[in-house]
Amino acid sequence: MSRRVVDLSVPCSNRTAGVTIAKQTDPPVYLGYECAAWDLSIRSHTGTYFETSSHLFPDGRDTDGVAPDDLVLPGRCVRPAASSPCIDAEHLEAACGPIAAGSALLVDAGIARDKYFSREAARWMAARGVKLMGSSTPLYDRGFVNPTGFFVELFQAEIPIIANLRNLDRLPERGFTLVALPLHVVGVCTVPCRVVAIVEED
Repeated sequence: MSRRVVDLSVPCSNRTAGVTIAKQTDPPVYLGYECAAWDLSIRSHTGTYFETSSHLFPDGRDTDGVAPDDLVLPGRCVRPAASSPCIDAEHLEAACGPIAAGSALLVDAGIARDKYFSREAARWMAARGVKLMGSSTPLYDRGFVNPTGFFVELFQAEIPIIANLRNLDRLPERGFTLVALPLHVVGVCTVPCRVVAIVEED
């Protein structure tokens, strides 16, 4: 048995909107070596990020309220065959079938940039005990104009999301562990996150 690690995170740089990286002008000196030190400014919804229910509900859970055990989970990666942009509960059921409670569900939208989820899709995840979900689509919902209500159902069920994932095409449907490591910042609903999948192979 061997394993491979797939990085699912989007890298950030000074060319990323919402990111500023500047080298400090007066760094410390250690035994004659000028140490590199940086000032980093990163907006919360930047790159690959982790988001919890307090994004929508003031009394919801912040990111630091998610237990470490809920950040290392058995993963499932599905590729729904939805002809329309909306991924519904029926699409998830057809693509996934039974899923163990306590799993992380990743939805690979392929190259499509217009996919989003229905309210019923969130109810489907909640009913099956999905612990964490993420996708490669940048939308999740239609947006602030005529939203589907996906986030209402998802966050009421306390299912966090990981947004802006990449390399989902390199994952099998099952047989991997998802590791999501959001920055440990207290009292916020959204933080940048490093995400990897550990794939077990024969």
